Amino acid sequence: MNIHQLRVFYEVAKEGSFSIAAKKLHLTQPAVTWQIKGLEDSYDLKFLDRIGKKVLLTEEGKVLFDYADRILNLTREAEEALVDLKGLSLGNLRIASTFTFGDFYLPALLETFHRRYPKITIQISTGNSSQIIENTLLHKNDLAIIAHDPSEEKLEVREIITDLLMAIVSTSHPLAKRKSISLKELNGQRLLLREKGSLHRSLIDEILARRGISPQIIMESASTSAIKKMVENGVAIAILSQQVVKKEMKAGSLIKIPFSDAQITYRFYLIHHKDKYLSRVLKAFIELAIEFFRKPWPD
Repeated sequence: MNIHQLRVFYEVAKEGSFSIAAKKLHLTQPAVTWQIKGLEDSYDLKFLDRIGKKVLLTEEGKVLFDYADRILNLTREAEEALVDLKGLSLGNLRIASTFTFGDFYLPALLETFHRRYPKITIQISTGNSSQIIENTLLHKNDLAIIAHDPSEEKLEVREIITDLLMAIVSTSHPLAKRKSISLKELNGQRLLLREKGSLHRSLIDEILARRGISPQIIMESASTSAIKKMVENGVAIAILSQQVVKKEMKAGSLIKIPFSDAQITYRFYLIHHKDKYLSRVLKAFIELAIEFFRKPWPD
């Protein structure tokens, strides 16, 4: 079996497109078509069907795709094992992260890692936790950081950081001079929250419902940056983690107010597939992440 043909087939099937696969593989579209034809002719089987602009796997193609996925992952692991023989002077990492962790926690960790291992190449992708878990199970990344414990037996899971959610207000807000507030004081208050379905929102909704508290939710957004800007403009209160507003607090545009009667904790977990080969590069990153987040975040 030709490994190059197998890789071309895998990318076309995964992307559902000859043109996208061609760009990803740095090949022309006719070259991709020729490789697929050569693979099908070798086994006298049809692996892909073109229906309009869509490319779909045949039943034979589904069988081959499953083997291709495993073979190409083993090929990559073999490459990593050989790179391991050269120590930590070379290598690359594919890291997936939730949007919040990627924006507000990961940069400082990557900066520290890069200083220690400047020749290691890192590829970052972002998404929601469910997407990342699925991709990790499919070996599409080397490790990932998500916002809840996946309880998946095929994954190795480590809790790496816990942060607190707090009330966030502008310097002009009536509550700005308070050292703390109770959750019940949010009753009737204008509130800006993350979108429904996010873990962040679920934590807040659960505790407010349990306490019988009904704030006036004036906006929901998946954009933490948009929420912070609205709070800076004095529109309402937000509930965010202290790390997310660290920059604005230093600039003096936002103030955090802890809750006197509750601790709303927000956890992040580092995960990788249990079958994943732990190269020296991967081990080094995991060890650094655990060391880096062991200390509490400064105020």
